[in-house]
Amino acid sequence: MVPPMTEGTENESERDMVLLEGSSKTMLIAVGSVLAAVYGILALIPLSTFIGGGGSLLSFSIIVAPLFGIFLGPVRGFVFGAISGVLATLVLLPFGGGVYLIIPTTILGPAMAGLFVGLARSNEKLGPLITALYLLLITFLYEIVNYAVWWFMTPYVFAAGVALFLQVKQIGFDPAREGLSKYIQLLPLVIIGAMADHSMMAMGSVYLLALPVDLFTVIFPLMLVERIVVIIAAAIVGAIVLTAFKDVTWMNSSDKAQ
Repeated sequence: MVPPMTEGTENESERDMVLLEGSSKTMLIAVGSVLAAVYGILALIPLSTFIGGGGSLLSFSIIVAPLFGIFLGPVRGFVFGAISGVLATLVLLPFGGGVYLIIPTTILGPAMAGLFVGLARSNEKLGPLITALYLLLITFLYEIVNYAVWWFMTPYVFAAGVALFLQVKQIGFDPAREGLSKYIQLLPLVIIGAMADHSMMAMGSVYLLALPVDLFTVIFPLMLVERIVVIIAAAIVGAIVLTAFKDVTWMNSSDKAQ
């Protein structure tokens, strides 16, 4: 027979829940700080050249961008993503500031990835739909200026389709899976994150730099290779971390609304 819960037992349970919630929040802040630091460090390692940016380089830091939303959720993902963008800019200032100063909107790239990956993962509500609408809005804003190279935005339309799929099909992460299937679990989220991160560069290229439309024909294959690298690397890193540390994400915390 289960003994009745006394007032003292109830108070003790409430204290335990408060401590657990505080511990979860502390863990998420710690994860966000680590991700921001890694983003800043990787900003020093070049990945590809930004065409039209005076020889500026894109760095391996963009691999981290989708992870903000996966681990931290939409709100903290946006906040720590924004912090990481500023940090990367400061790290690169002695070297000219990189693409972050040429296209200031790219500073918000990881913040956008954190926000919309987090929303896409919170598929109990309209998060994935909002994410899809954002990607389609970016596509529209590009097309009204550069329709001559309309196919440049096909990866965005694909990512929007992935987001809509997540609106009707809930996905999770099973650390017990083996082989490629373990990493494939995260592909929908990292695809969305890769394109949400790139959206700030695309808008800056069109509206701030006003790059010639023909130049996007040259940029397109390089952008595809660059984003594929981001998707593969982020899926691998994310799966490894989620397997080793099963309780480090916002979805496992008591504060899922954030």
